[in-house]
Amino acid sequence: MRGAVVIAAVLLCAVVGAQEGYELQGRRVLVESAPQWAAWQAPLGVHEIEDDGVVRPRFLRANTNAVADAASFSRVGTEGDTLIGGISGAGSNFASAANIIDGDETTFWEPDAEDAVESWFVEIDLGRATVVQQIAVRFVAEGDPFLKFRVMVSDGRMAFGKSRSKQFFRVGQINEPNKDQREFVFDVEPLRPVPAGVTGEVVQFVRIDAIDSDGARGAEVAADEYTFLSPADQGAVDYFRLTSVGREIPVLSETYDFLPAAERGPVRYYRRERPRLAEVEVIALGDNIVTLTQRALFEDQVFYSNFLRRQLTDGLHSTFFDLKVYDPFGNTNQVDMDLGAKYWINKVRLVSPQDPPVAYQMRVSDGSINPAGGLVWTNFDERLNPDSFLQLEEAFPLREIRHIEVRRLDLVGSSAERATLSEVQAYGEGYVSEVKLTSPLIKLGQTRIFSTVEWQSLVPPGTSLEVRTRSGDDLLIVTRHYDTFGREITEERWTNLRNEAHRGPVVVEEFPGPRWSSWSEVYAESGEAFKSPSPRQMVQVQLRLLSRDPLRAAQISSLQLNFSAPLVDQATAEIWPVRGLEPGQEHDFTLYWQPRFAASNPGFDQISLGSSASAPLQLVSVHSGSDLALRLGAGRPLWPGELEMSQPEPSLLKLAFPSVVRGGETVYAIRFRTRIFLNSTVFSLSLANSLWPGILQVASEGDVGTASASQSLVVIADLRETSLLTDQAVAPRIFTPNGDGINDETVLSFSVFRLNGPSVFVAGVYDLAGRKVRDLSFALERASGEHRLVWDGRNDWGRLLEPGVYLLHVGFNTDSGKAPSFTASVSLVY
Repeated sequence: MRGAVVIAAVLLCAVVGAQEGYELQGRRVLVESAPQWAAWQAPLGVHEIEDDGVVRPRFLRANTNAVADAASFSRVGTEGDTLIGGISGAGSNFASAANIIDGDETTFWEPDAEDAVESWFVEIDLGRATVVQQIAVRFVAEGDPFLKFRVMVSDGRMAFGKSRSKQFFRVGQINEPNKDQREFVFDVEPLRPVPAGVTGEVVQFVRIDAIDSDGARGAEVAADEYTFLSPADQGAVDYFRLTSVGREIPVLSETYDFLPAAERGPVRYYRRERPRLAEVEVIALGDNIVTLTQRALFEDQVFYSNFLRRQLTDGLHSTFFDLKVYDPFGNTNQVDMDLGAKYWINKVRLVSPQDPPVAYQMRVSDGSINPAGGLVWTNFDERLNPDSFLQLEEAFPLREIRHIEVRRLDLVGSSAERATLSEVQAYGEGYVSEVKLTSPLIKLGQTRIFSTVEWQSLVPPGTSLEVRTRSGDDLLIVTRHYDTFGREITEERWTNLRNEAHRGPVVVEEFPGPRWSSWSEVYAESGEAFKSPSPRQMVQVQLRLLSRDPLRAAQISSLQLNFSAPLVDQATAEIWPVRGLEPGQEHDFTLYWQPRFAASNPGFDQISLGSSASAPLQLVSVHSGSDLALRLGAGRPLWPGELEMSQPEPSLLKLAFPSVVRGGETVYAIRFRTRIFLNSTVFSLSLANSLWPGILQVASEGDVGTASASQSLVVIADLRETSLLTDQAVAPRIFTPNGDGINDETVLSFSVFRLNGPSVFVAGVYDLAGRKVRDLSFALERASGEHRLVWDGRNDWGRLLEPGVYLLHVGFNTDSGKAPSFTASVSLVY
């Protein structure tokens, strides 16, 4: 998208200079504290970390109180100072003004009685411009409300004129004297024309102005009550002369003392007015996720590198950007925002301070990729804005969104006109549906075997937690040099800066090297055996918190990796052949492997050979010797021979040595026979020591010697022309379950190709009316391979069914939908 404005929220935080993100305790790696979790890499704004170390996805809120988190928003002022949301001004008693936004209705702001009413105002900076729908004003019970007051709002823009003060608009005013009401709620209607259905107004500042006060005459009290008031609360005392017709005329106290008793009217005592504002609540549309995910981008010191991000996502209505007309041929000039994760959103709003686009189109994507490698977009209708509305909105049912794109369209005669945009805002409600966290490089300092992975989590229905690992020993070191403006420069240029004050920091970053493993399969449950190559000196962990329900979220509070000393210093393996194999046919393979020992290694006396498919493995021979001897076929035979072979399952071979092997440079060659059912079949070899139960060391693929040139444990086959389900057969078609040992059962056999990982096979027996009379379904961790279903003629309760014709059916699902199924008829006779 050359020429497009690309706004990305996928910066990974806590990369350089952060805490380790883990703790080494004895024989375990532990992650459980908030500072440790904060050092893990994650897209900006996608998760929340509690003080007790609980990590959960961020909840995108609707109908929020915008003052509650105002202090979390900051910006750089015109004079270079940092401005933080909160109380931005008060004409009186500034020290206590923050009480009106602390969420505590027992605290308050009380203007100084000695100050003029004109200075009884307080101003709140929300820290960003947001769409406000209501403003609530509350006064404490132990005090007085403002006698008269008004509520003003500003979007942050300055009024015209020399004063350059903010332009405020009134949204509510109490003109009648108020002594009793202590809660007021003012609806904030759009101050300028908006399309139908668009509510609220863009607000950054809220101002409360008292416009009248009873001062020293807050409330009349009895004379004896007046004497018990504190001097600060004692208000006015009014004296009255009583005329012959009963009129009361106010007089001075000195005059009152000289009046005849008959003319002395009442004396009225007053408590001083105590105007106490407890809370101001500003109800906004909700969390604007665009601003929340972009704030950290502003920390980039290179101003022009993120200038457009600042204009459209800084949360300020006073800054704006000129939109160019979208070019459909070059696919340029659109505004494309990446929120970094999928959020549940139901409205996207465009806000302009002036000159809004006359024609535009918005579209959204959840991040799904099409076959061409591009994003899958949902396009909204092309819109016209002939009335020049300054707020434009696309509202839709709640949906997952990661990308937002805005295009200014070319309407005849409009391309020469100016079109500005100050904010793209997105609102919704729900937990982030996918949060990915990646640990720092966990360094043990020496080679160790990782045994198990454990964690503490809470996973409600509709959510899931995925844990993956990868391991390695090598690192890539990248050194970056910066100038004082934060721009990356070459090392030579950095060195040639004579004035050291102009030299910025030198940042050294470490990345996994090329020999690291790929991310492992997902760990099904806590306590599972480590799935990445081991032993290794370093490891990384990746977590994904997933949810399909916007109101539910998984959470994790601790993670633990257990490790121990390795059985051997290193075990390397490779297999031959690795290519050019006929699918489904038997082939002979030889797996070569070699252990290398350190002085303290306990050694091994058991090895296991397995496969990523469920195809049976048939052992042919095992030999040992030097690389040359094995290449010439002159190795020492171990099986048949001194090794003991067992096969706990068809796709797993176990070999036991007569004693523990603790040294030497012997190479082993394991020859076996099997069939290939996957595009990529991964073979594995693991070592164990009967004296060290629970420790399993997995061999790494690599160069063992000259007998094989693969340096790999992956066998590749071309299965593009092979069906998922083949070799279906039923025998015998007619069976007689009468207990005589002859044809008492019928067997359905079939082969599955190209299906990686686990799968559930839905199988059963049906009568000719379509009723299921026996469930034969089963699940396998490795779905590809040869399979057999046996039916003994009985139903699910063990009763022998009536003679007749029945249908055997088997099917399974794949990631892309249902795979081919198979149905065959059998005859039950007795």
